[in-house]
Order: sequence, then C-alpha cells, then structure tokens
Amino acid sequence: MNKRSMRSFSLGLLVSTALIGASYYASPPAAPTEAEIKTFLKQHGLVAVAKEEYDRLRSAQPNAAPKAASKQMSEPSGQTVYVYRLVIQKGDTPETFARELEEAGIIQSARAFNDYLEQHGLTRSIRPGVYNVRSDMDYAAIGRLIAEP
Repeated sequence: MNKRSMRSFSLGLLVSTALIGASYYASPPAAPTEAEIKTFLKQHGLVAVAKEEYDRLRSAQPNAAPKAASKQMSEPSGQTVYVYRLVIQKGDTPETFARELEEAGIIQSARAFNDYLEQHGLTRSIRPGVYNVRSDMDYAAIGRLIAEP
C-alpha cells in the first residue's frame, strides 16, 4: 500500500465511525421496560393508577388536598424523625455511606440514593465531614447537605 491509498482508507474509517457515532447519539433512548418501571415505583414508594381512576379520584374530593395539607402544617404529626450522624472521610465512596444510611433507616434504598447522586452529578462533589442527616429528608436534601454547591 502506498501513502495515498493508506490515507484514503484511514479517511474512510474516520467518516464511517463518525456516521455510526452520530446515528447512535441521535437516536432516542430505549423506552424502559415494564419491570424497570415497577422497580422504580417500588423503590420510590409510588403507585401507578389508570388515568380513568385518577380522574375519578380527583373529581370525588376536589377540596380534600388543600385541607389535608393545612391540617398537617398546623398540627404536628405523630411520625418519629431519626437523626443520624454521618461521617464522610476523604476517599469514602458514595456506595459506602449510602449503605450506612440505609442500615440506619434514614433512606429506603442505598442503590436508589446512589443512582440519584450519579444522575445529578453529585458523586464527584461530595465533601468529607460530619453531617446530621434526618429520616424525613429526601435524596435531594441529603445531596445538597453533603455535596458542594
């Protein structure tokens, strides 16, 4: 092979790779399977209902939600809130302290919390330190507490 044919071959490889890459990144992501959706709902304590049932429930009690919300704000609930002293040392991985929080009963799922940190780009901005984490905090509040702004 001479120089010219080698360059042509290399250019062909480069163009074909660029086309394959562009088509891969331009295609929409695959839709989640029913099993993945059920797992997500279970991890986050959610329930899926049919649209018709949702509409029926909404129309049955249109003013129930605001009253319930105001009642919760004025009267303290009987729910116990636990406080856990989380110590994050330099070099600790998110999996380590997520498992620690799950074992302490602060979060429901270490895997779901770790996925939340990864999805929101917080895994690299976690600061070492001592944090008081409460059981009534959601993943976003814990992430804001332990990660740099």
